[in-house]
Amino acid sequence: MLVLFGCGTALALTSAVPAEAAILQNTGIALGFGLGIAAAIYATGHISGGHLNPAVSIGLAAIGRFEKRELPHYIAAQVIGAILAALVLKGVWPDADTLGNNALADGVSVGSGLLVEAVLTAVFLFVIVAVATDRRVTPGFAALAIGFALVAIHLVAIPLTGTSVNPARTLGPDLVAWEWDHVWIFLLAPPIGAVVGAFAYQAVRPDRV
Repeated sequence: MLVLFGCGTALALTSAVPAEAAILQNTGIALGFGLGIAAAIYATGHISGGHLNPAVSIGLAAIGRFEKRELPHYIAAQVIGAILAALVLKGVWPDADTLGNNALADGVSVGSGLLVEAVLTAVFLFVIVAVATDRRVTPGFAALAIGFALVAIHLVAIPLTGTSVNPARTLGPDLVAWEWDHVWIFLLAPPIGAVVGAFAYQAVRPDRV
């Protein structure tokens, strides 16, 4: 759902909205990803915890909120899901050269790209750990908070990196479109940021249970 709705929105708006209206494109794409993740979490949270992102699974495992032995299965499922969604998008837009792939924008250095992806993933995990694992949070709203956070993250990072914060979201479109622009940044930075963000919330959590 995340790749289908998020990258699908990117493809739809790129062809429908003129490039001069980049703010409309970016806002629509951000909403596509945010609403997509919220819907997916509501749909699958009670089944598997709503894990859609290897970086999230790694971050939660690092602080003991997810079983490390489950990581290979979850990451495999996340990547396979992203690939299948990208294949669907390629079927809908067969002439598209890219499928919402991540890439550094002109003028954005490798260092800046790494920093953006790591910091925003850390913020994302801070929110996720807070709303999904802290017993004081009002139940039922975690998916909305995570979706809103992802919208805000995309509004910041779309003009810089296209916004990954999710290695599976990057790998699916990259494999299907066979575009590998600085792919290592989007595989390396999010897991590092995720671990930092997860431990950051643990540091301020008064209740460790």
